[in-house]
Amino acid sequence: MRVLLAVGVVALSLGCSRGVRPDSEVAGTKPTTGKVYSNEAGEKITLIALEPGDAKKALVAFEGTKSELDGQVLVAWVDTQQRRSVEYWTLWRGSKQRFVTLHDRGGYEDLVFSGVNHSGYTHLKPDTAKTGALKVEKVFERYQDLEGDKKYQGLLAFDRKFWTNQAETQLSEALAATNKACGSKLTSTVAWDAITNEQINKMSFGSYCVGPMESLQKLCERSDEAKRAVQQKIQAVECRMDAKAALKLEAQKVIWSVTSDRTVQSDETTTFFTDNL
Repeated sequence: MRVLLAVGVVALSLGCSRGVRPDSEVAGTKPTTGKVYSNEAGEKITLIALEPGDAKKALVAFEGTKSELDGQVLVAWVDTQQRRSVEYWTLWRGSKQRFVTLHDRGGYEDLVFSGVNHSGYTHLKPDTAKTGALKVEKVFERYQDLEGDKKYQGLLAFDRKFWTNQAETQLSEALAATNKACGSKLTSTVAWDAITNEQINKMSFGSYCVGPMESLQKLCERSDEAKRAVQQKIQAVECRMDAKAALKLEAQKVIWSVTSDRTVQSDETTTFFTDNL
């Protein structure tokens, strides 16, 4: 059965004990059902469905995720277009993010959580005990309190530095793995000056820009000849936005061009390095 907005079996059709500000993201809604999901790592995510259903909104509360999301309650726009899954899209640091996806695995629910940098995924399952103790009104009121907090609002505003730092961290990790595999001392850069806020908001540059490093790492893990070639012929990797996705090698620098909807695919990248190193 398809997972829909009814995220819990606990139907608590309750009104709210206090008024909602007219400019609130949850104005005109009220909490109806709620469900808590947890795992052995101590992560806990609570989903609160809001009615009316055609608003397609829910609240998502985070605890124990070891991320800056902990203690936060975010309003989510619920996408039920997938056949056996529901995606919860939330605003964070000015970017629309999908931290939570709920899957119907043919008889059981699987909640997949991906943190702010989307570098990993964890799975959570329904927690009957915690769901039984859940008070959806309290979560709803917690969200209203946060909405009036300046620090919370700051976490929702677009933050260019935050997203570029996230990308640089992901790239640094990929670069370190490549240098270890290849015995090299490559450096990496991103041409941020030519990348707009809109592009940063739309794209995950950390994921887009790691492509050449991942291919080089795999080649070096397979072949000593590849290691020697990388050590001798490459000193740097640069990621940039361009009109067309492309891969070039110029003066010992790999130039990796991406577009808003495409990068050079991994097979093409591997073939390029095999032919040009």
